[in-house]
Amino acid sequence: MTPLLSRRAFIQAAAGAAALASTTGVASASERGGQLDRVVRVAVHPALGVARVGNSPDAFFLAPEVPGTTPLGPFKDAEGAMARQAARFRIFGYDRDGQVVAEITAAEASVTWRVRLGNAKAAWYGADEPLDLQTADPMPLRNPEVADRASLAVLSEWARASGAASAPSALGGGTFLGSPVMLGEILTDENGRLIVMPGNGSAVKGPSAPPLEGFADNDGWTDTTSDGPVQATVRIGNRVLEADPGWVLCGSPNFGPGMASGLVTLYDTAFSSLVLAGRRKRPRTEYHRDIAPIFSRITDMQWVNAGYLTTNGFGSLKDWTSPEWQARLTDASRSNDELRRRILAMFRDPSYASLQPGLEPDLYGDKVAVGTSPPSDPRQWLAVSPVQYAHLRAWSKGDFTVARDPGPITSVEGLSLRERPKALDRAALDGCLGGAFHPGVEFPWIARTDWIWTDDLRLAAPAIVPDLRTYGPVLTPAVATSRTGPLASIGPGDLVKWMGVPWQADSASCRFGYQKPISPVLPGFWPARIPNSVLTEDDYLVVMDTTRTLDDRRAAFRTRHEWERFIASPNRLTTLSMMVDEWFKLGVVRKAPGPRDGSFPATMLVESRVGFPAGSAQESPAWSIRPQMSLFPLVVANSDDSALRTVDAQGATGLLGTPGAIARPEGIARDPLGRLIVAAMDGSAIVRVARDGSVETVATVPEQPLGVAVDPSGVIYACGIGGGGWVASIDTGGRVRILLTAATGANQPHALALAPDGALLISNNLDGTIARYDPLLRVMLDSRWITGLARPKNMAWDADGSLFIVERGINSIRRVDQDGRQLPFGLQGVSLDGPFGIAHDGLGALYVSSANATANRIDRIALAGDTGTVSVFATGMTNPGGVVFNP
Repeated sequence: MTPLLSRRAFIQAAAGAAALASTTGVASASERGGQLDRVVRVAVHPALGVARVGNSPDAFFLAPEVPGTTPLGPFKDAEGAMARQAARFRIFGYDRDGQVVAEITAAEASVTWRVRLGNAKAAWYGADEPLDLQTADPMPLRNPEVADRASLAVLSEWARASGAASAPSALGGGTFLGSPVMLGEILTDENGRLIVMPGNGSAVKGPSAPPLEGFADNDGWTDTTSDGPVQATVRIGNRVLEADPGWVLCGSPNFGPGMASGLVTLYDTAFSSLVLAGRRKRPRTEYHRDIAPIFSRITDMQWVNAGYLTTNGFGSLKDWTSPEWQARLTDASRSNDELRRRILAMFRDPSYASLQPGLEPDLYGDKVAVGTSPPSDPRQWLAVSPVQYAHLRAWSKGDFTVARDPGPITSVEGLSLRERPKALDRAALDGCLGGAFHPGVEFPWIARTDWIWTDDLRLAAPAIVPDLRTYGPVLTPAVATSRTGPLASIGPGDLVKWMGVPWQADSASCRFGYQKPISPVLPGFWPARIPNSVLTEDDYLVVMDTTRTLDDRRAAFRTRHEWERFIASPNRLTTLSMMVDEWFKLGVVRKAPGPRDGSFPATMLVESRVGFPAGSAQESPAWSIRPQMSLFPLVVANSDDSALRTVDAQGATGLLGTPGAIARPEGIARDPLGRLIVAAMDGSAIVRVARDGSVETVATVPEQPLGVAVDPSGVIYACGIGGGGWVASIDTGGRVRILLTAATGANQPHALALAPDGALLISNNLDGTIARYDPLLRVMLDSRWITGLARPKNMAWDADGSLFIVERGINSIRRVDQDGRQLPFGLQGVSLDGPFGIAHDGLGALYVSSANATANRIDRIALAGDTGTVSVFATGMTNPGGVVFNP
């Protein structure tokens, strides 16, 4: 971990240490002379270092140098300006066998560093979908009316530094449309290691630029992110060696520095490209190296996205980092095979051969459509990298080892000499996101192109000037990925040019939960670096206050506020403008100690150092400023004439398929691919209904099935009243497993529902209870989670986490929170009449089937606070049962 540093103090301290070393270090340098005689090659490490812009003139911190570590912060200076993340580079010497001999410092050699940075965004083509996808749209040239393309590219002069504690050397000389642009500076520490300080993060506006309006392409603008070569000449005695060059990427700020990595890192993506090309081999799966990081990164997402707090946060059913789960995940025994296979089924296959909604990661991908129609492209969502998925698949089969966990290593000096260069390389790449590339917020899609990399993940063809050639009025996928195209060599500014301009526009635009009917909190873009929703300092203080009630503290812990709430506006152009001017005022998510009472995590990640005035937040979620999709039609199971009826948004009805094809349909659910799953009560079967109404039997089940539910991986859960009651699961191969019987907690269950945290809720008609069951571990969590219900039937969750339960015995609806505690709620308007099925439209209304012969209708309940207003919505049903939306 690295603390916040002062540039001024660092320079002074380095100079003092260098002066002291010059008088005391001669002996140690001469002692190493024999070692250095064996050096035949020298290399810069990290091979690709990552710095991050900041507007503090003095405060900075060093990028993590050990994989899995985080900087300490506080990430802002006393005035509230953002500290810069500096990248430190070292020189290592190698012998003829490629073994590390020594780190070479100013004490025993003369090292001259050279750095040149550039930003070619404005001179390049637009950025949207990754151009390694052949279905991506060609991208038009940015600023096409500017004939002098070089005037659009910022290119610094070469900056040089040598020896220990060298004075800062500016990365200046660059211009944009005639105006000077500074991209940072370099200096050395007391050992002669290079420190690259990035630019100040500002967006740069040309003389006639219009206001920002696009998320990625804004003509007349550039910014002070950059990238470029890091070269070094090393003199050891009379020998002069040119080091294998490195590269530095000076990217946008990391607003989530308390998280070491996103779920898919740049290392994961780049290494996968080499494995897929046959240039590297995937090592045998080792749990702590290859599997544990995937699960811990998922759990870490609880601090930057409210959806992950529910599904994988502290104390949740899938809190993968808990000791109980760690014991299960490291168990390679055959008896644990099935559990591992079922966990694998939760992850999206990166081959993208088919639609896989609802799986992990629940994040947006490369080809995102956020319109009013259901997604149709498999790349709507992110997947783990091919190598990560291969490790998960091997792990699921029990083909993995569990080495001794070495424990936390916080500095590179804690590693052996031979481990240090690779650790530096990987720490830099792991600290950078490896997707999604729409267009990418830290690194572009070109990371997936194996031939831009050497086998040890250096840039394969570094150049000293950017590629400013034009490849026609538009850049096509074929040209972009050609061996003779723009990736044939990479010069200063050729990495960042594939991303949004200015960086503020993309960072402010890519949010989360665009469609509330799907989820107001998921999927999200890049939450590990651009947080979605956060634990505020105010709520953190409540959690830490042990004089408060545990319920109050838990409520505060579960509360998440939108990170962008201070700049989010119904007017998108206002948001973009505020991000350009006030980006540094947004909070950073950093580590903070938890309370010692054991009721909460020992370490928390808390939004800190917000620079906006208290009370100036304006909650304007992404879904509130765009058209929302309709979940209609509503499909209704009608048991008296064995028909499925559809109801459109105006209440007009129709038939789906042929009446009688399903023997008395009762419960109904929708699977991830939009197919209907129906309980055929008289057929003792669970059937699948396609959109054209065709029916196929999925499985034969015990007698009198009534309820069904489907999880995101496609596993079906069914319940019925035959034999007093039963609950079963049906896997994707149609295999049936009885989970509960009347003797073990199934008390004439009439309906099932999956909770947001993955629990299976069982509506027991006989004793008026709702039971909570863990379907992954197949254990009862609470057989009497909710009690005192009057003949409970179906259940539905709203977008805000309230559960609505049909109480047929009193023609009413009960509302409870995620802990099962009853919430105030009352009905007015038309009386429900034998309610059975219920569905929520994702926006603000419930739809309930009133099944008595005096009704045979669908009622609509408009929700407003603690009140629901009932009105007749559709008639002509025949003993309607379950209802489900199927857009």
